[in-house]
Amino acid sequence: MSIGEYIEVNEINIHIYDSEAEEKYGGKTTIIFLHGSPGQISNWKHQIKYFKKYYRTVAYDQRGYGQSDKPLRVTLEDYINDLKAVIDVKSIDPDHLYLVGHSFGGIVAQEYASKNRLKGLVLIGSLSKFTPDYIDKIVWRLPPIIWRKLLYTENFLTRRLYRKIFFSEKTSEEIYQEFLRDNKDYIEGLPPHVFRYSKFYKDYDASNTVVNIKAPTLIIVGRDDKVTPPEHSKTLKKLIPESRLEIIDDAGHLILYEKPDKINKLIHEFIEKQST
Repeated sequence: MSIGEYIEVNEINIHIYDSEAEEKYGGKTTIIFLHGSPGQISNWKHQIKYFKKYYRTVAYDQRGYGQSDKPLRVTLEDYINDLKAVIDVKSIDPDHLYLVGHSFGGIVAQEYASKNRLKGLVLIGSLSKFTPDYIDKIVWRLPPIIWRKLLYTENFLTRRLYRKIFFSEKTSEEIYQEFLRDNKDYIEGLPPHVFRYSKFYKDYDASNTVVNIKAPTLIIVGRDDKVTPPEHSKTLKKLIPESRLEIIDDAGHLILYEKPDKINKLIHEFIEKQST
């Protein structure tokens, strides 16, 4: 998905899409979409197409991903500072800003919201605490020649593994194939160090920060999510003062592909409710 422009923030080039370049809006409401790891802008294609008709819609490739620069090292603070810079460069009014984060993008969104004002927050398959799995440990500890081709190119193993890990068993093969078409070349082209970024925030724990979120918060998770199981979202619901939880049936971690209409409806209703 080659759209948008490049802006320089915090000494790196960020690839960003801003619907204001092609649409005119009567109000100031703005949505920023933050993808997960190792995602890219196109993960939000169904949301961008829908929401740009109603509100200023911004999505960008976070550092290390998509068409943005890919430094060797990152910190969670880097991502939060990039978000602050994007808001500043794009002259976005925080009082009219909605942040929508998926997976790792949810971590960035909730950490930003714990220290900064905004109109509303949407967390989709976010994490209350990061716990490395066996794939993380393999990638962190072993040389890329062992795991790069095996785990991050399309082959018999990954076709089965991705289907099992990221999607509900109820999700159609057509949707899964759409995901593969959108992401195959991108994933296969990423440099190995990008897959190791998670080691830089492996001790993440939201319990002491998200309690400070003051913005109304909508939490969404697929009932069949194996990457960020519903227990994480239930914990976030308990921790975030003004929050609501929606658990979506027959959806896994890549709910953005599996249930886009449901996601769009929930987010739209949430925004409209804050505006009344």
